[in-house]
Amino acid sequence: MHKNKAIAGIVMVLLLLLFGFGVTHLFILRFESGDVYPAYSSLRSDPLGTRALYESLANLDTVAVQRNYDLRQSITFEPQTTFFYLGASAGDFDSVPEAIIEVFDRLTQSGGRLVLTFLPVTKKHDQKALKKQDPVQEKVGTGEKDDSLDKANADKRRSADRAQTNNESPGVKSGRPSKKDGPGPMISIKKHWGLDIEFKEILPVKDDKRQAIEAASSRRGLPSFISWHSNLYFELYDDAWQTVYSFDGLPLIVERSYGKGSIVACADSYFMSNEALLAERHTGLLVWLIGGHANLVFDEAHLGLFEQPSVAQLIRHYRFYWFFAALAALALLYVWKCAIYFIPPPTEISLNGADVVSEKDYIQGLIALLRRNFAGNQILQVCAREWEQTFKKNQRIRPATVERVIGLAETGLTDSKQRKDPVEEYRKISKLIAEE
Repeated sequence: MHKNKAIAGIVMVLLLLLFGFGVTHLFILRFESGDVYPAYSSLRSDPLGTRALYESLANLDTVAVQRNYDLRQSITFEPQTTFFYLGASAGDFDSVPEAIIEVFDRLTQSGGRLVLTFLPVTKKHDQKALKKQDPVQEKVGTGEKDDSLDKANADKRRSADRAQTNNESPGVKSGRPSKKDGPGPMISIKKHWGLDIEFKEILPVKDDKRQAIEAASSRRGLPSFISWHSNLYFELYDDAWQTVYSFDGLPLIVERSYGKGSIVACADSYFMSNEALLAERHTGLLVWLIGGHANLVFDEAHLGLFEQPSVAQLIRHYRFYWFFAALAALALLYVWKCAIYFIPPPTEISLNGADVVSEKDYIQGLIALLRRNFAGNQILQVCAREWEQTFKKNQRIRPATVERVIGLAETGLTDSKQRKDPVEEYRKISKLIAEE
């Protein structure tokens, strides 16, 4: 029976370990695919991500690549930094929180380069997602905004932008905005940078599906044509902006000097995706985007990804994993100890596999215990001592009677052969006490 219990315990432990391994493996597969992250995140490894670009740059010895999870006023930039702000929502571009603009300005004033790309938009079904169009433009059929990318992540980005303006304490990273502080002051990009983003049906439609177009460039060192997958384009209100790629005179990728640095704005993000790097890699364009800088930062905060201290991080930081490993080892040893006998059980117990229970009652057990601890010639003396203690508390018994009882109990102490029968003496003492 004990053997069956031990086997059952071992099987249960193995099943729990197998279950934990399976759950962990599923989580690993889920995060390795990267589809839990927003589109154009550098953590995403499927076609909509930019992880291939990030890891390719990280393998170069000439540049330092990192991710940013904390886009706030306290962020500092190293000299010669290119900041990739990929997959931004066009619906949030008209008015931007002042805190984010201050971060961008500080980057460019230090000589850095801002690379800003937008989610591809093919349809415009949500009028509120983009800024209001002019009446003339509304009369021109402009289609609908793509719901496969923009709508799915718009709420996350709005929450991220609001969270970036909160006055949180340094070192605490959270993706939840403060309801008390609100989004803070907003700045118009059109007035600040002289740049605006618009929507126009420039993608051809074939079999109810929108086809890619070819954006053209005349700059030396850049690909002459790249595929374009968005109906967005830029309106330029400052002569400092230079068109790098265009289609039918509509600027698609633009650049300008700003402060000591520069800004590059792209109305599409496809050419930086994992799918584009596999199918149509434009190395010259990617090198031009970096701008010859040695420090590259991929921002994840605007996608709603914030670094929050977790229990696992604290355990790794303070090296508590050995403590929990020791606890797990002790738990396994305890289960082993309870399931298996290290010392063989006694023979009388192991005969029938059950505990042995005596057939005698508790009175017989008490008598056997007394016989084991008191000899027969000591019974009356022991009783006499107990009686004496009892008579002291009971005033009903006269002192003379107490002396007679003690005398009868101690009769024959000097010569055990002349001792009378203890039972007869006990009866005399009981009769003497009853007469009181």
